[in-house]
Amino acid sequence: MIPFATDGCFPTLGVGREGLVSGMSSLERPKLRPIIPRHVEQQGQAFVLLHDPSGVVSQQILIPFDGFNHIVRHFDGQSTLVDIQARVLRHTGLFLALQELEDLVRRLDATMVLDGPTFAAFHQSFRESGRRPAALAGRSYAVTARALKAQLEQFFVDSSGAGLPSTNGAVPIEGVRGILSPHIDFQRGGSVYTWSHKELAEHSQADTFVVLGVAHQYCRRRFALTRKDFETPLGLVPTDRSYVDRIAALAGREFFDDELSHRSEHSIEFQVVFLQYLLGERRDFAIVPILVGSFHDLLERGIDPADDPEVSRFIEALRLSEVSSGKKVAYIGSIDLCHVGPEFGDPKPVDPEFQEQIRSFDDVMLARAAACDPCGWFKTAAGVGNRFRVCGLAATYTLLHAIGPARGRLLQYKQALDDHGTCCVSFASMVFHAEEPPLIAAESHVATPT
Repeated sequence: MIPFATDGCFPTLGVGREGLVSGMSSLERPKLRPIIPRHVEQQGQAFVLLHDPSGVVSQQILIPFDGFNHIVRHFDGQSTLVDIQARVLRHTGLFLALQELEDLVRRLDATMVLDGPTFAAFHQSFRESGRRPAALAGRSYAVTARALKAQLEQFFVDSSGAGLPSTNGAVPIEGVRGILSPHIDFQRGGSVYTWSHKELAEHSQADTFVVLGVAHQYCRRRFALTRKDFETPLGLVPTDRSYVDRIAALAGREFFDDELSHRSEHSIEFQVVFLQYLLGERRDFAIVPILVGSFHDLLERGIDPADDPEVSRFIEALRLSEVSSGKKVAYIGSIDLCHVGPEFGDPKPVDPEFQEQIRSFDDVMLARAAACDPCGWFKTAAGVGNRFRVCGLAATYTLLHAIGPARGRLLQYKQALDDHGTCCVSFASMVFHAEEPPLIAAESHVATPT
């Protein structure tokens, strides 16, 4: 019998872009969900600790190393239990009774490690709900409305904040096409958020905000849509479902495949909290929440994302949906910039010289963003193999295509070191104002590097 324990901990097994299916797998052909496996030692014995980066599984799953290596890692959705039984016998010489294998599969299904009936029921329940609960309230920011308002106000009035927006009742001056805002935790970046959001509060009449967040977990598609309203301690922020449905009709219904990624993702939630704080008592507004997945495979192959059919189709859908919506629309790119240091895979801690190197790189990247040059933005990161792990690479690229032609202005930039001073994350606030498109090349959807 293969031992199996749940002791309250979790890691992931990589799966190819096409290696996932949207429906549940049969327990006769068990399939692991995207999980992270890590080798651990306990009392002199080797185990594999499984972690679910999506946060669906709250506990950690501990499996003996041999059990994972010879059995569980072969749960690929293609192999039957009989196939796996034969493989174990062939590779180890041990006969694993089918009943023992079935029992292991049932227990893993119950923990939702597998893409099986238990996970399918959970996923269906999430899809049927019209609301996306606040995932970070009480963890990353205050859980009560009163405390949260006080927390956010402090970010604005802080010495490094933008100051509170004007509340003289004047009609905002139209012109803000969009912003870039951090998605780092409020403790390190709260004051930087205030600069871009103050621009929205004072200089935008938008009633619809297309929020392009970063998907920090694996997605099957390049983009993830949802029709759910977003709950915050300050109230419910509605999603413009007709707008979302227009995008899906033009781009493809498959962009709902990764909707579950929205459940625990903070990058959109943090922007929604600021929007509700600034606008919730002033005027009605809605959001269009979109998570943007990885373009790293395109970077490695030297392909401009606009030449990828999935990306180009989605960007075109964004443009056409805005035109047909009849709404006043502004875009929010919820992004951070570089992630460097041992925590992110670098061999050495960050020192002042490395920080200055990051600042120089960010200067070039932000200049490309300010020029509304998605091609230049992407090529700058590709030129160093995304050496500095730009977290908002894909989301910003998408935003720059969607809002153009426009001109950006950097409002605030910061580098945050961890408590040990060994790792660094950089982030910024930027505002974009619309520009009249030139008469020539009016049909082009890809900005030319300047």
